[in-house]
Amino acid sequence: MDKAKNKAVPKRYDIDEGSSSDFVLKEPYVAYLRSPLAKLGAIRQGLKPAALSDLITVTGATQIDVAKWLDITEPTLRKHIQSTKGLNAGISEHVIQLFELFNKGMDTFGSIDEFKSWLKHYNPAIDAIPFDLLDTITGINIIISELVRIDYGVTA
Repeated sequence: MDKAKNKAVPKRYDIDEGSSSDFVLKEPYVAYLRSPLAKLGAIRQGLKPAALSDLITVTGATQIDVAKWLDITEPTLRKHIQSTKGLNAGISEHVIQLFELFNKGMDTFGSIDEFKSWLKHYNPAIDAIPFDLLDTITGINIIISELVRIDYGVTA
């Protein structure tokens, strides 16, 4: 088998920073989404602090939003971003799950802007505003399940 054929192509993300630009979900995050064991290893090892900056870039969220999602204060988030020490397992898992969610959202909607817009509107199928569920792994899983239902045309 040709290894090049088996290699997944990273998703392109349109990031709204005044104008639409291409963003590629970087390695190592793409590898974590391909394999549960790779994801588990990254969680146990702890992501590099740059993952937080990458998350802010991918999501277009503010530091305040990301701090709320991770259940830490904004000053603590800034300390993590500036640190050279790896993130703890809880934060690493949450960040990877958020990357996975945004990857799935991009796949479902075809545009990161469309997905971000969808996140901020009330969804009757889950009886919530999806953006408000990003602070827990269970909430993220509820959103991913709803995206799968949208993919298959099963919506409320």
